[in-house]
Amino acid sequence: MKRARVIFWKEVKDLSRDYRTLAYVVLLPLIALPGMAVLAGGLYTAQQVTVGVVDLDGTEISRAFVEGLVERLSAGVQGVALEVVVGGRGDFTIIVPEGFGEMVESLDGRTYVELSYVPGPPVFSSIESIVRSYVAQFERSVVEARVSALAEAAGLEVDEGGLLDPIQVRVTFLTPAGEPAGGEAGVVAFSARVIAFSLFFVVNPAVVFMSDAVVGERERRSIERLLSAPATPLEVLAGKMAASMLLSLAAAVADSVAIVAFFVLSGTSVEVGAYLAAAWALSTLALVAFTSALVAALSAWSGSLRSAQSTSFAVLMAALAVYFSSLVVDFDSLPAWARAVLLAVPFTHASLAVFRASYGDLAGMALHLAVLLAFTLIAVVAARRMFTPERLVAFKG
Repeated sequence: MKRARVIFWKEVKDLSRDYRTLAYVVLLPLIALPGMAVLAGGLYTAQQVTVGVVDLDGTEISRAFVEGLVERLSAGVQGVALEVVVGGRGDFTIIVPEGFGEMVESLDGRTYVELSYVPGPPVFSSIESIVRSYVAQFERSVVEARVSALAEAAGLEVDEGGLLDPIQVRVTFLTPAGEPAGGEAGVVAFSARVIAFSLFFVVNPAVVFMSDAVVGERERRSIERLLSAPATPLEVLAGKMAASMLLSLAAAVADSVAIVAFFVLSGTSVEVGAYLAAAWALSTLALVAFTSALVAALSAWSGSLRSAQSTSFAVLMAALAVYFSSLVVDFDSLPAWARAVLLAVPFTHASLAVFRASYGDLAGMALHLAVLLAFTLIAVVAARRMFTPERLVAFKG
């Protein structure tokens, strides 16, 4: 067991220093996340679902209803080709009851359409949505016919559309400043949330590379030779941060592109304009710099590898909490105390810079990037104070 343990740790350490590991960090997300979306989409479209339509009424009206419904269902569900069986049951069964036509023809008749299926598969929910949409369309034509009949009996001229839809809803998108936004504002706003969420994948590589650059080298007992070289601790820190940032940026770009590709290949509209792309790039650069400096300080301060891993995990959890929340939470709608707490978290400013850019608010984007830069400078000062030969060599295994 002892020899196996020695070989195991040797292989782990060799793999962590192997150039192929970096390739996996950069290339694997570009392959895995889009591949997941393609696989999920391929499996979804490969489903074989039978929809049965049973007409128990057999009247002219019910037959017209069934014909229109079958035509609608035959178009499929988001790329899924459905097999529609008229007169028999299927995985999803639609039943038109007896008396359907009679109730439709009467002025105050009320009937129903029965849906029968086993709950669970998302495709069944999509089929139900199609049926409900078609029933609403058919119902509208029935109501218009009834209104026309009543108006004719009363000797009145009636606009069925105005009578049935007296109030309509119109949507105007606004910027936070109250200015009208373009028609694509909804897509851009969602794209900003996707990009803000992808910033978590920027933090992760920086944590991994920087913690290994400090604690990993200290664990490998090579830090003493590095510190004995003709270089100051500040130069050592700067070199390590620069290398960590370079590798982290490569991985961050791959991870961010992969997460956006995942949403695009999953059928979600994502639009990245010039402002949003600029905010994405600048936020990524600032976030990598801040995370590298913060992890350098935490790693130099940690007394052991386990302690460094724990503190790095806390950094990741803080980032994940902020960027996952950016998918579902509107920052400006939060109470003042909640906004104050979030603004004290550096990761928040990278997310807000992206959101401000999506609104065309370049001043707001620059402000949040400047705040993140200030946090970065504080982290660099802290790292420099912690990055002393005495602290770095005093490794507690």
